[in-house]
Amino acid sequence: MQQVLLTIPVFKGTFPPDGIPVYGFGAMLFLTFIMVTWWGTARAKKIGMDAPRFQDFTIWVFVSGIIGARILYMVQYANQFPDQSIVGIAGAFFKIWEGGIVFYGSALGGVIGYGLFYWFIMRRLNVSGWQLADAVAPLLAMGLAIGRIGCYLNGCCWGQVANEEVCPVPLGAAHFPLLPAHARQQLVSEKFLQTSTGFAIKPRDRGLMFEDPRAIVTAVELDSPAANLQVGDRIVKVNGQPNAIIVEFVAPEEKAKPLVAVLEAAGAKVTPEPGGRYHATFDDFANYLKGRMEVEKTPSDVPFTVTDRLDELTREWPRGKSQLWLTVERNGTTVDIPTFSPRTVGLYPTQLYETISMILIILLLLAFYPYRRHDGQLMVVLMLGYAVHRFINESLRIEPSYNGGLTLSQWGSVIVFGAAVLMEAYLWRTTPSRWKGTLPEPPPPAVSQPS
Repeated sequence: MQQVLLTIPVFKGTFPPDGIPVYGFGAMLFLTFIMVTWWGTARAKKIGMDAPRFQDFTIWVFVSGIIGARILYMVQYANQFPDQSIVGIAGAFFKIWEGGIVFYGSALGGVIGYGLFYWFIMRRLNVSGWQLADAVAPLLAMGLAIGRIGCYLNGCCWGQVANEEVCPVPLGAAHFPLLPAHARQQLVSEKFLQTSTGFAIKPRDRGLMFEDPRAIVTAVELDSPAANLQVGDRIVKVNGQPNAIIVEFVAPEEKAKPLVAVLEAAGAKVTPEPGGRYHATFDDFANYLKGRMEVEKTPSDVPFTVTDRLDELTREWPRGKSQLWLTVERNGTTVDIPTFSPRTVGLYPTQLYETISMILIILLLLAFYPYRRHDGQLMVVLMLGYAVHRFINESLRIEPSYNGGLTLSQWGSVIVFGAAVLMEAYLWRTTPSRWKGTLPEPPPPAVSQPS
């Protein structure tokens, strides 16, 4: 997994701390567009479609496909987008570099894009739509092959937990850096299969307001990269910064003003946030105690939430960063813990399985092309092959199931398979066969000569 391939050292003020990041997922999408345009231009020439028109076609289908893929993902995983306002949804939609697309949404969007392209442009051209379908079929498989590498780099679209000690795992189980991985929410918060950082911390007692709320280690995962931690360690620094104590509260401005004044007087940095939320940071425990005692003297019915920088950082971990460096208090002394990268449990690398399947399908399509019976048959073969692959591959993933115990993509595979069968039946009856008149005539029967 490599969410950020490299960083361009410009505009560091806008993209702190290192500059403009080049994301692995976005880079693979860009590479897909370039490769499809390059190879597709050569294939389109064989059916009488010039390069500019095919490049227009690529842009129409590519953009509409991305839009469809993103919309379907946001519908399927609506719980990942808590801000359901128009601004919040629009902002999340355009964060395509963070991953989160569904292929069948891309297929639907691509069909709509093709329909628009056909209506406005292609029907004026002397180009067969079925010949164009055969030309682009290998391109679609190539796009999927490259795109799934982007998913692997991004840490999304992973498979179920793979126990290599019990059963061999093809290509080996994948262990993604846990903190920036998409797997963290499901593996940690929903499935409870592991901790967020390789160790567990003591639950905070909300009734003990004057207790030090900074994290205390209560358990360390077996064979975890965090093995240098010990039970009872109190974390006092995170990545070189104090493990600040953070007090959050929500209040209208008239109630918040006296509380903000008291907290700032005690040494806190108070930051107002949208929705009447306030975020107060104490770098020192003594100042936190002073601030809390003063707050208790201030008449208010505002509830407080207390946490620390470690908890806040792991909830909103910066993309592309995977290393954690901690300093702890242990038996009255300060100990620096060597830098480590928390990693996920072993997962089936379903992204790479799809890449390999698509490469095999490309080879099949190229080999079958000279032997196809009619135009459009290559697209039928692609639809059948992908539907079977995706149905099986989806069974290795952790996805929500719907009617019949199938996931959304498995139902999509059933629909695509059925559509491919109907398409082939239609083409078989209505499209001229390339086989007729191309096979050699059988030799005439031998005539015996009189002796």
